[in-house]
Amino acid sequence: MVLTHALSGILGYLIGSIPTAFLFVRWRSKVDIRIAGSGNVGALNSFQVTRSRLVGGGVLLLDLVKGVLAVKLATVLLGSEFSVEAISGVAAVAGHNFSVWLGLKGGRGLATGAGVMFAIAWPLVLIWGAFWAVAFALTKNVNVGNAVASATELVGVILLPASMLSMLVGGLTSLTEFRVFGVALFIVILVKHIGPVREYLGRLKEKHQ
Repeated sequence: MVLTHALSGILGYLIGSIPTAFLFVRWRSKVDIRIAGSGNVGALNSFQVTRSRLVGGGVLLLDLVKGVLAVKLATVLLGSEFSVEAISGVAAVAGHNFSVWLGLKGGRGLATGAGVMFAIAWPLVLIWGAFWAVAFALTKNVNVGNAVASATELVGVILLPASMLSMLVGGLTSLTEFRVFGVALFIVILVKHIGPVREYLGRLKEKHQ
């Protein structure tokens, strides 16, 4: 089982590490997205750098597909155990955020993480979206919305009663495994939002001085 878990992690990481934003922006604008705009290798910065909805939307879609593919391909190749899906999924987000092909730079993991969660427990994607909408409406900041929604789901995965969590995640045999998976997934996402949230809070502080 150790070998299976290791292979699922490698598979997920390699799928997640495919630098879709870097490739699309390089193709469209001959620009290295790592040194353009915010420097984030993701869908939003792809759109902001190229001003192309096609590029931004394409990156968003493919990053989401990476998450789904990591989970489903691991299931097909390595077995249907939840631990195999979970490890591959978390590794895919880590690969997206810290791509070996980009010197361990990458995106913030939202689209790929959404793909992973959609493949494993899709109702949580809808709940995340609801929290994001509220946070964005209050702050008008995408990254703060991302962080608030992800942090809220992290707390929920830890604290929700087993009966309620079971309703959301379906027929998983081990809610403990799911809680560990959820914590790992959202931590990998939140780590890449620390900088943007600090910047937002700094601007907010300056505004009110």
